[in-house]
Amino acid sequence: MLAYLIVAILTTILHFFRKGQEGVLLDGYLSTLASIVATLVVTTFSFVFVALQLASVQFSPRIIRSFFEYDHFSRFFLWSFLACVGYLMGLQYFGLSDASLIYPKFGIVGSFYLILLVFPLFIHHVVDNINASSITQNIAKRTIKEINELYDVADFQSSKSNKLLIVIKESGYLDSIRYKSLYQIIPENSQSKISVKPHVGSFVLEGMPLVEIECSESERDFYQQNLSKIANQFIISKFRSYEQDIPFGIRQLVDIAIKAISPAVNDPTTALNCIDYLGNIIKKAASSNTISKEATLLQQKNIHIREFNFEQLVDLAFDQIYHWGKEDYIIVRHLIKTITNILPFINDPDKLFLLLAEVEDMELSFLKENYEELAKKEENICPFKRAEHRNSLRDYLVDYYEAAIIQIDKIGLSDEKLKAIKKSYERNRAFVLRHRE
Repeated sequence: MLAYLIVAILTTILHFFRKGQEGVLLDGYLSTLASIVATLVVTTFSFVFVALQLASVQFSPRIIRSFFEYDHFSRFFLWSFLACVGYLMGLQYFGLSDASLIYPKFGIVGSFYLILLVFPLFIHHVVDNINASSITQNIAKRTIKEINELYDVADFQSSKSNKLLIVIKESGYLDSIRYKSLYQIIPENSQSKISVKPHVGSFVLEGMPLVEIECSESERDFYQQNLSKIANQFIISKFRSYEQDIPFGIRQLVDIAIKAISPAVNDPTTALNCIDYLGNIIKKAASSNTISKEATLLQQKNIHIREFNFEQLVDLAFDQIYHWGKEDYIIVRHLIKTITNILPFINDPDKLFLLLAEVEDMELSFLKENYEELAKKEENICPFKRAEHRNSLRDYLVDYYEAAIIQIDKIGLSDEKLKAIKKSYERNRAFVLRHRE
């Protein structure tokens, strides 16, 4: 109704300031507008139906019904455009296209309103609504609504505590934190301790504690008065975003890589490309401080936020790709190569140990043994039956051992764990070279 009211007001203003010449017919102008509006409807919905068909194949065919049944804006878009075409054609048929009349002005203003405002909004709406996160959120919201209508739902009772809690009011992803604004809200002389419970990028449930505040009685009134203001600095969204959420970019590359190496897609080149860029991200993370600049700033006022550490980033980047691609020697080889390329940039013993552990967790012990002897055993754990594949892996593994030994000599001689790994790698390198086929 608001849209129609806006069109009516604009039309009235136009008619008042621009009366129009009597006897001048606007048939050609109205026909052009009608053809433009009709073309937009046909073209747009052709693309929408193709997108919905792809979404139904990827997700579920049952999601198509919800696109129109529960989507009021899509219905408004379709019927408004069709009504506009019918109105423009009706003006010409009934001879109401004279420039001095107000009727054609309704059609002109309405057409421009739909073309310049409603159409871009609809495109944004469709792109947003066929996203996987939007689909899953809408399904969950409708289901939760039915639960609330059908059943008596008990209110969540949090355990009693002297700490002040900011509770999440709507489920979603913790998209970002307004660090500077949060820093400015907390007084300089505050003795309180503020702990942010979830990571940025975490999915949070309605009713979960978002922030926990330990404060003295003298400061309690201040925080109680500013709880809502503090809560507003945490952005909850239905999507994860790149802002402040480093694992999200890694997650997307891993998803692409896993899908690329699946039998349905079978595109290992894309998977290798993803591994290359994952290596670049991990290399950058390895040379960065483990605590972000924002977290360092907030710690000055005893505000503690949770962040992903280097170990979690490495595991997220490589573990799943290896799990799904461990029977493809090209994927395994490229993972070893990527980690080998990162090693020279690691100057922290702890980070070096974590990266070396990633290769150690790979099931590559069969490369240190003779394949014929291994085949005689009751359980053959070697997934690669061709000697050239095994030898190719051995070559890359030798390069990895040499790079690791060099880097341990460079930075880790004082670390007992790394010294033990160096001795093990020297033996392993000799074993691998000895068992080339």
